[in-house]
Amino acid sequence: GRNKLYSFINISCLAIGIAVCLTIALYVIHERSYDQFHRNADRIFTITGTFKMGSTSVNINRFSYATGPMLQKADPRVEGYLRGYKPYGKINWQNPAQTDARFSEKQNMIFADSRFYEFFTLKLLRGNPALVLQRPLTVVLSENAARKYFGNTYPIGKTLRYNNEYDLEVTGVAANPPSNSSLTYDFVASISSLGSMKDLAPLVNSQSVQAGSLLTWLQLKEPSDARKVELTLTELSKTEKDAAGDKFILTALPETHLHMNFGDFSNTRYLSIFPLVAGLILLLALVNYMSLATARATTRAKEVGVRKVMGAGRSRIAGQFYTESALYALLAFVLGVGLFLWFRGPFLNLLQLKIDDSFLFRPSVLLFFGGLLVVVIVAAGSYPALVLSGFNPVAVLYGRLSRRRGGERVRKGFSVFQFTISMSLIICSVIIGKELYHIRHTETGVDRENVVMIPFSKTLAHYGAFKQKVGMLAGVRRVATAQFAMYDGTNAFSVKLPGTDKQLWLSSMGIDNDFIALTGLQWKRKPVSELDLYDENHIVINEAAIGKLELPADPVGHPITMGNKNYTIAGVMQNFNYQSLQREIEPLCLFVTKDTSYERYGSGCLFVKIDARVNIPTVIESLKKTYGAYDQQTAFEYRFMDEAFDNMYKAEDRLAAMFDVFTVITIVIACLGLFALATFTAEQRMREIGIRKVLGASAVSIGKLLSVDFLRPVLVAMLIASPLSWWAMNKWLDEFVYKTPFSWWIFPMAGLSLLGIALATILFQSVRAANANPVDNLRVE
Repeated sequence: GRNKLYSFINISCLAIGIAVCLTIALYVIHERSYDQFHRNADRIFTITGTFKMGSTSVNINRFSYATGPMLQKADPRVEGYLRGYKPYGKINWQNPAQTDARFSEKQNMIFADSRFYEFFTLKLLRGNPALVLQRPLTVVLSENAARKYFGNTYPIGKTLRYNNEYDLEVTGVAANPPSNSSLTYDFVASISSLGSMKDLAPLVNSQSVQAGSLLTWLQLKEPSDARKVELTLTELSKTEKDAAGDKFILTALPETHLHMNFGDFSNTRYLSIFPLVAGLILLLALVNYMSLATARATTRAKEVGVRKVMGAGRSRIAGQFYTESALYALLAFVLGVGLFLWFRGPFLNLLQLKIDDSFLFRPSVLLFFGGLLVVVIVAAGSYPALVLSGFNPVAVLYGRLSRRRGGERVRKGFSVFQFTISMSLIICSVIIGKELYHIRHTETGVDRENVVMIPFSKTLAHYGAFKQKVGMLAGVRRVATAQFAMYDGTNAFSVKLPGTDKQLWLSSMGIDNDFIALTGLQWKRKPVSELDLYDENHIVINEAAIGKLELPADPVGHPITMGNKNYTIAGVMQNFNYQSLQREIEPLCLFVTKDTSYERYGSGCLFVKIDARVNIPTVIESLKKTYGAYDQQTAFEYRFMDEAFDNMYKAEDRLAAMFDVFTVITIVIACLGLFALATFTAEQRMREIGIRKVLGASAVSIGKLLSVDFLRPVLVAMLIASPLSWWAMNKWLDEFVYKTPFSWWIFPMAGLSLLGIALATILFQSVRAANANPVDNLRVE
């Protein structure tokens, strides 16, 4: 029975460690395998540039229409190029033959050169790669998009309406891109279409190498030519203008996913943290395994002694123990793979990732799995086999082995190591959670409660009437308009500092006169006259802009040049957070308009403040109905402002959730190990316990005696873990401008909770041993 318990604990701990390791490895291998499936992956490069704009530098990854062809002509090392234009914002697509097949899609479309399907290794299911994008106004759909807009009918030759204006002919259907592709377009239209779209036609007119609107990929003859091609680009852009500060960088396509994710760098930061934690958890499980195996070894010491006296060599005994260990490890590995397959789905959901099932059978993944199996078998078997086969037969048969302290010291060292990691993870978990709570409850200067944001585009007729109608709906307290949804980006203007050649970038946003009241923004310096506020020549700035633009302490009435226009500062707003709290508040200027027509922006966002005690779904329903009456072409969408705010910390949320999972796993492994060791020690001291009981010792004193020994490693672990985790969390918190203060109570709290868990584990075993019948114990042997 006891042996079964040990084996169960041993195998299940190791299986959990293996499952965690496999799950994290799958994620890391997948992240590092992006875009490697393209035939010429190592020779395809993306271009980014750093351009000097006055005294600031701007990173740009979009270039002019002429950049690709001019570079290929100027540098024989460039074998080919491919240009792509990704429209900003949302696009409305509709199958004209079906009124209900209308959707608003974001960020999944590109206008590309006709060589797109030859340049990249992306599979076409229908259509000829060389011909599908030859003509203007043609589009290739992914399988998903074809099913979404055409159901099961054959889509080739049918049309899709782009942004309610242009009909594009479907000329091909492409396989859905693999999960490790950074090119995830559902719609690829021909770049020659741009010329026939009035608002996009100017994009194709450029005659020089400069920043622009098109992504540009290059295929070089040799990967090593990249540095020389960068110099050619610099030369070409110099001849166009005085571009002394311009710098170009070519990045190999497989590296762009990790190095150039301008938007979402959230996943890259996990790539260094997770493998470390996974490695530690596997190490914990192996340490447990070896610690238990050597502890139980002493019970088999007599067997080893007898076999040695009978003439068995050390290598033969080691071989036998090694084989036993290897079988246990193999069993644990099989169980671990089962756990991994079961746990993979929830893990990917937590990280909001998608990994194709077929990816599991990639050679790199299978190789890692095989490698891990070998490591586990070698590590799990080696230490026990060496210790066991090294017993001295004379000492063993005289019963002196139980007095050897070496093995016990090693086991205590193992326990210290396990609890150090558990304690560190508990502290990190608490601090990450505390920081996320702090961010969500920091005063940002914006009233986000019950505010719904509804984006609209130029397809919405009579915006003024629509806004008025919404304002009159039951449950709506206030309405306002802005150029963008909150936390969804701003415009930028270059500003010339008065009396100098210095230029700076200033974020800007157009708002109407109701916006300030609706969002609860506060004035630092109110405008002298309301009329100043609304005319075209006045702007409002925030406090952060005063210092950055070197303006006087009271800048009202001060002139300022933005873009090519002169403005006067009408007022100053108190600083408020309009970006993530990981950044400081940047300088901002607001253009305030009295009229609500918003015609000059063509699109914008309606902000609706809903009363506190109304049924929100009912209000949303009436908003949708009202919107539908003014816009039949663009789908209704809405978002709550506090939701948009929380969304900026998705990466941190995922990190926190993962840390919680890791912490629980580590504590479970450490406690199972402790439980098994406590059981084992109690067994070894059965006779001693029996004698003490006969001599009148109470169960409590015996329990204390057995426990004290085990709590020392936990206390040592607390002393080691506290400074370690303090250092790691300080580094992590450095990424935030708004940090939660470090609280001293976290360390004793984590220590006490761990001590409590360990104590409960040991006491359970100690009390059982102390309550056993002494007569049975003394009858042993």
